[in-house]
Amino acid sequence: MINQDKNKLIFFDIGGTLIGSPNLFNFIASKYNENNTEEIKDLIIKKYENLYGNKDEKQFLSVKEILELILKEISEEEGLKDLSDFAHDYYEQFYSKKAYLYDDVIYSLNELKRRGIKLIVFSDSDSDILIGELKRLDIYEYFDDFIISGDIGAYKPADKIINKALEYFNKELNAIYMVGNSDMDILSAEKMKAKSVIINRNNKKINYKCDYTISSLMELLTII
Repeated sequence: MINQDKNKLIFFDIGGTLIGSPNLFNFIASKYNENNTEEIKDLIIKKYENLYGNKDEKQFLSVKEILELILKEISEEEGLKDLSDFAHDYYEQFYSKKAYLYDDVIYSLNELKRRGIKLIVFSDSDSDILIGELKRLDIYEYFDDFIISGDIGAYKPADKIINKALEYFNKELNAIYMVGNSDMDILSAEKMKAKSVIINRNNKKINYKCDYTISSLMELLTII
């Protein structure tokens, strides 16, 4: 009997999907040791969303570069100390010490691999940070390959990163899924013509229609 699961492919987002963490921007804002940490956090978030939301692939900035630019701007505009040189250290410290696996991850990944399903990371991150995080949390070996924005030079759902995902498509595949937790994951799935599965762990607002909504990865096992 042919194992049809071997002809299935899953692209996995990481942050908020497989790995949880506190708020990165609150962590960085706390480094200023000011009384208005909440205001600084909100300012960092606003600036980050503006830069990250720029989908011009010719002007791609890595997460580290975005954080450096933001901290430099905050120093100049708000008269705060310049922490831009520490942006990468803060980014690395946060995910090396604060990130954790959701309780349903190991069992689910084990089951998917047991069934012979190909698993590929599809994440907006800097490669050095993400790969280190996956290895520290002992899930790196579950994945057959990695598509990471910092390596590609584009964020989801830009054509450049989608085209990289399409390289894994072949005529033997009979089912392709994009598992994530955001609008960008749904839009990426649409561009790939894959089934979108959104795991909503914290009642996050989703603005686009997906094929499946789940609250635990255990539910994914009944879909795939």
